[in-house]
Amino acid sequence: VASVPYAKPSPVVEIAFHKDRVKRDPNGAIGWAMLSEAYLALARAEDLDSAAEEAEKAARESLRIREVGNHRAARRLTESLLAQHRFAEAEAPARLAVRLSGGELHASGLLLSVLLDLGRYEEARKMVGRRPELRDDPETAAVCARWYEVIGETDLALTLLQNSIRAVEKLGPAQSETLAQFQSMLGWTQLRAGMRDAAKKSFELANSTKPSDRKALAGLARVAFEAGEYSVCVSYCERAEALAELTDVMGWHSMALEKLGKKAESEALAIRIDALNAEEHSHDGGASHAHGSRHTHSRLYARYLADSGRHLDRAVALAREDLKWRKDIYAYDTLAWAAFRAGDLPVARDAIRQAAEIGTKDADVLAHAALIR
Repeated sequence: VASVPYAKPSPVVEIAFHKDRVKRDPNGAIGWAMLSEAYLALARAEDLDSAAEEAEKAARESLRIREVGNHRAARRLTESLLAQHRFAEAEAPARLAVRLSGGELHASGLLLSVLLDLGRYEEARKMVGRRPELRDDPETAAVCARWYEVIGETDLALTLLQNSIRAVEKLGPAQSETLAQFQSMLGWTQLRAGMRDAAKKSFELANSTKPSDRKALAGLARVAFEAGEYSVCVSYCERAEALAELTDVMGWHSMALEKLGKKAESEALAIRIDALNAEEHSHDGGASHAHGSRHTHSRLYARYLADSGRHLDRAVALAREDLKWRKDIYAYDTLAWAAFRAGDLPVARDAIRQAAEIGTKDADVLAHAALIR
């Protein structure tokens, strides 16, 4: 008798199951942690802040019930905050997860990821040096790859991601979602290194592994845009936007339409981007992103405005705001590019210096540095 492949329940089914579980056992810390995981799966699948917020609530309830030994909930809380792009707030629960787990590998890898998001590079350097075993696990090796990319050791970053892909491939089709994630990560690392053809192949593999992988579709859209294949870019953007409206993808879509001479469609989409980001920032003082850490779409929106030449004063203001919470190389690069486009060369030069000084070989950073200097 042929075996039937295991079909993982949908996030909605999982949420319903675990909601019923915590209703029957409201004091079960594990049940609340598992409910958080189910909401996180939905948040990742559909880029839903509302699902990430529910994941946060469930994780906090789990920790309220029991903190000792409950590093699982601390990790879920960290991940739910990261899913909402509340990077500064994610640091405390990430450190809690490491403490509660006694320095467990994946908890440590999650903290390293947060440190990289925040631009805490000196602490990241020490952690990678102190914990060489982080490079031995596919998940944590992928985080280490981010560090090596930041400091310009791109070949090592690519090797770690390729090793992670091979390790996950050996686990079989049940890990297809994780495999697509790593294939997309490899594609973006290759693209940032200027390896456009290799990146395209990686994104195509990720898209084949999981057709609904938004990062793969976004990567294919970006590759097409950079190659001047604007009709192809529009097609991939439309597929990605059918899954979730993301500022960077919509920006490439709008600029590609303009290149194709479709001015009215391009402007309509640009207005839509402005409206979505205005809605996002209306959360200031509300529940969604008013926790002392800005949503990363501030950065994406600033970059789109700088690339397209729209609202350049707004682009600079957003880039400065993002830099308050995240001092990584990409925050400095975004400010440098926005300031340069707005004609403020002193600010642009100082910011691009800080983006480049750690040694990155990111193609955009280097291209901006060549123009600004």
